[in-house]
Formats: sequence, C-alpha cells, structure tokens
Amino acid sequence: MNPARSWWAMLFSKDRRKAERHKTSRLAAYYWNGDTPVPHSIRDTSSSGLYIITDERWYPNTVVTMTLQRTVLDDPSLPATISVPAKVVRSGPDGVGLRFVLPRNPGSRTGYSSSANSVNQKSLNLFLKPLQEESGQALIEYLLVLPMLLLLVVNLVNFGGFLFAWITVANAARAGADYAIMGGASVGSPQAASASQISSLITQDVSSLPNVSSLAINVCQNYNGTITTLAGTCTSIPSDPEPSTYVLTTVDVTYTYNPFISSGFQFPSLNVYATLPPTTVHRRAVMRQIQ
Repeated sequence: MNPARSWWAMLFSKDRRKAERHKTSRLAAYYWNGDTPVPHSIRDTSSSGLYIITDERWYPNTVVTMTLQRTVLDDPSLPATISVPAKVVRSGPDGVGLRFVLPRNPGSRTGYSSSANSVNQKSLNLFLKPLQEESGQALIEYLLVLPMLLLLVVNLVNFGGFLFAWITVANAARAGADYAIMGGASVGSPQAASASQISSLITQDVSSLPNVSSLAINVCQNYNGTITTLAGTCTSIPSDPEPSTYVLTTVDVTYTYNPFISSGFQFPSLNVYATLPPTTVHRRAVMRQIQ
C-alpha cells in the first residue's frame, strides 16, 4: 500500500522507518486478551506495521495477532477483515507500535485469506490498498482550502498596504499643518510658509505610496470668520473658540488607496470584492497660531 521511503527523505528525517506511514480512520484493530475483543483505533499504518491506540503495554518482541477490520465498506467485493501477526516494537503514551510478521515464502500468491498463518505481504497490501484513497481525499481537501489560503495572503498584503497608507497620510497632514504655522507670529520671525511649500512637503512625505497622483491637498485659514484658501478648496472649516486671538490653519489630505493585488479578486460591475476595493483615505490636521 505505502511506497518505501527514499534514501533522500530518510537522510534528513529522524524517522528511520523504511515504509511511509499514513493516518487512517477507516480501520479498527482487534486482539484477544482473555476478554471480549473490542475495536481499537489505529493512529497510522503502513505496509510494514501499525500503531494502535490501546491501554495495553506488551513487552517488546511480543507477537500479537491483530485482526484488522474495515470501518467503511466502500467495495463489498473486498474482505472486511484480515488477521496478521505483529511484533511489538515500541510503546508510546497512548498506544503501541507493532511490525507485521509475515512469512518469507508465502503459500498463497492470489486473493485474500483470513488466516494469520497464510497471510502474506501481497494479500496484506491488497487489503490496505483502498486506504490510499484517504491520501487522495486529503489532497482534494488541501486543493479546496488552497484558494482560501491564497485569498487570506492577498488580504493580508492589501490590508497591510491600506494601514500603511492611512498612517502615512495622517503623518503628512500633521507635518503640513506644523509647517504651516511656523513663522509670521512676530516682527523678525521667518515668513509664513506658502501654499506651494506646504503642498511640496506633504507630497514628499507620501511619495512612498503608489497612486500619488490621486493626492488632493486643501490648506485653509480661518481668522475670526474670514476664510482664506491657500491651496485647493475650503469647505466645512472649523472655527476657533478664541477667534480674535488665533488664526486657525486647516490641512486636509485626501488619497485614494488602490490594493496592491486586485486582478482576479474583484468584480466592480457586480459590486463584489474579495479583497479591499479602492478606498479613499482622508485625514485632517488643525493647528492655530497667534495672529
């Protein structure tokens, strides 16, 4: 049932078993211990042995006759059980690992046998072969989950880019407002920054973002109700609680964030987005200076 492990795989693995193990939930193991046999779960199995979940702790090299029974009969033409002698090789915290003890010169080369004395490697492999479907099922499940994992990675990248854009725009608006209020408060002070200087500073701060051409900058001043537009347009300008003493400078920065990865993950005509759609980031910084 299970192919032998390659020497390359064994070279870089601590597991020295020659046959590859596969987890299975479609087999149960029975053995006689003087009482009525009960089914025991099998953690994994291979062409050379198996690991059963049991409270028994036999001595190493003890030979136990294991009756393996299918818990799911997909093909009625296949036998439901097979008995195989197995030797104890190790004990674990939850069970025992055993190695199949098969005759060197099998007496039967075709078909199945329920007798432990006549079972051979070929009949055992034929019995276990349908369990390979579990590996195929796991592969199918993996392929079904893979698009979800890919979508998760895409959204991690896009949401990370959005958060970076949001923080960058907020910092740029604050830096522009800080720069706008420097100077002009008293005689001999440096001249107040011009609109082009403020806009240049903000544009430089957000230069690391893609789609910088979508950037819109509005710089406005409110002095005792008189609105002065330095850059862009001025609407909904806040008022200062001390209008006769301070000039309120408002810096609005608007930026359109386009997801880094969008092709194949969105259908704008249907308003369906598997990731972030293009999103507007708007941040406003308000500072005041002494008139």
